[in-house]
Amino acid sequence: MTPRRVGGPRSAGRSPLLAPLHRMVVRLSPRRRAGLALARLRRYLPGVLLAGLAAGLAFAIAAAFFGPEAAFFAPIAAVVCVGIAAGQRARRAVEIAVGVALGLTAADLLVDLIGSGPVQLGVAVVLAMTAAVLLGTGSVLVNQAAVAAVLVIALTPQGDTHPLTRLADALIGGGVAVLLASILGPHPGRAVERAGVGILDHLIEVVRGIGDALDRVDLEHAERMLTEAGRTEERVADLDRALEAARESARLGHRRRSLHPRGPMPLLRSRMELTAATVRALARASANAVRHGQPVDARLVTALEDLAVALGELRRWAQGGNGREEARDASLRAARLASGIPPEGRPLTTGVLIGQIRSAAIDILRSTGLDQAEAVRALERSAGRADTPEDREE
Repeated sequence: MTPRRVGGPRSAGRSPLLAPLHRMVVRLSPRRRAGLALARLRRYLPGVLLAGLAAGLAFAIAAAFFGPEAAFFAPIAAVVCVGIAAGQRARRAVEIAVGVALGLTAADLLVDLIGSGPVQLGVAVVLAMTAAVLLGTGSVLVNQAAVAAVLVIALTPQGDTHPLTRLADALIGGGVAVLLASILGPHPGRAVERAGVGILDHLIEVVRGIGDALDRVDLEHAERMLTEAGRTEERVADLDRALEAARESARLGHRRRSLHPRGPMPLLRSRMELTAATVRALARASANAVRHGQPVDARLVTALEDLAVALGELRRWAQGGNGREEARDASLRAARLASGIPPEGRPLTTGVLIGQIRSAAIDILRSTGLDQAEAVRALERSAGRADTPEDREE
């Protein structure tokens, strides 16, 4: 099968002065931006609704105890804590509530002694943050103590509200947040699966897009895929938070809502960043090949499709299916096909693409549970050594 070259890249002929601006515009079309915004909303909507419920319930409870005029900090503490409680350890949420309470108490005591004003506000912030640091807390708690101190002096009316009332008010908000996040927060197992599957779906889309860009010799699409390939960090961070919440739920004994790290997702996570890095390298090499008008062997496009199939099988395995062996077979098929392109006369970018396809196959094999030595042996049996591609099992 011979390399083919269909004209030049589609962005050829454009003014080099306008090309960077054009790429910025085409990388994210309005439709794509709207899709990303809706995806973010779907991801964060449960937490948003939970924060609203926690704020309302905290206000109602605090108002029942202290009256509506004094129930100022309960909803604030609830909103601050609910995000932490939903995605991280319960201990962190309790620390946030204590930090808010520290700031409230320090500011109230200072106002009782020397009144309010700019100087008093600055002193209250220093005292609240100092107290939080002395307790050995993290930066989030220290910052919340400072914010609470500012709110007491700058926003809330000073009157008959006792400092201990404000302290109890804040603790009510934090307690409500922790409780609701524990009961109504996202199911840890489903959250882990959703986050991991989202990463795999994104990588599948990018790998298929790389193949389309090479097939159509489309520079704009290749550069768009390069941009998309770099958008995995936020998704990986979501997966890490979901895994931590699942481990916490298991430690707390919520067996019906917990997920011990025994399924495939922790194993997939261990290779996720390396796989994403390999996909970025593939996208960069494809953009370079199209940009310089170098011929593209059709076997590379087919090999990329096989890689997308392998990632799809990983997705099926992550959801409880039997895709592990199928993922191994598809990844080795991709490496074997790409490695079969003879080295004589092929462009440098083709050699780079072949190497990255082989690296992606290793990443996928490792994601299925093979160690490095086993993965390399499987790759070399199927696709040959990198320097001797003809030495392989058919």
